[in-house]
Amino acid sequence: MDLSIVVPLYNEEASLPELTEWLARVCRGLNIDFELIYVDDGSKDRSWQVIEQLSQTFPELKAISFRRNYGKSAALNEGFAAAKGKVVIT
Repeated sequence: MDLSIVVPLYNEEASLPELTEWLARVCRGLNIDFELIYVDDGSKDRSWQVIEQLSQTFPELKAISFRRNYGKSAALNEGFAAAKGKVVIT
C-alpha cells in the first residue's frame, strides 16, 4: 500500500460523494495503491449511510464510526492506527 488518506468528518453527508470521487480519480490517475479512511466522529446527519453507499462503488474506502463526537484528534488517531500505507496524509 503506497498511500493512506485519513479523513476525519462530522456531518459531511453533502460533501462526501464529491470528495470521494475526486480523491479516487486523482490517486487512480497517479497509478498508486491507496486507501481512503473516513472516520465519522459521531455525525448526526446521514454521513454514515452515505459512506456505506460509497464503499460499494469505491473498494479503496474504509470507514470507522464513533457513536458520539470525540473530536478531531481522536478521529485522526484512530485513522492513523488503521492506516496501512507507507505514507499517511490527512
